[in-house]
Amino acid sequence: MEKTVRELKNLLREMIIELGELKERVTSLEKDVARLHNPAPEIDREAQIGIQGEGYENLGRLYREGYHICAFSFGQQRQEDCLFCLAQLEKE
Repeated sequence: MEKTVRELKNLLREMIIELGELKERVTSLEKDVARLHNPAPEIDREAQIGIQGEGYENLGRLYREGYHICAFSFGQQRQEDCLFCLAQLEKE
């Protein structure tokens, strides 16, 4: 029984990660379609900083939801604070 629960948790974690990747891909495709319909001038530096900030916000959200964002354990559920994840968030 415990093995089945563990397997289900792992499957759920993998599905959540895949869902996040699919959402990012959909967003990217929507932006590409919008860009094709409305070509815009080059993105200025402030807009680029905003895009980078959005990525850090997403990482922060994942960490607050209880997942690792560090390279060592990315996507795995965490039981306590992770120094590697916190260091990653401080790079902002």
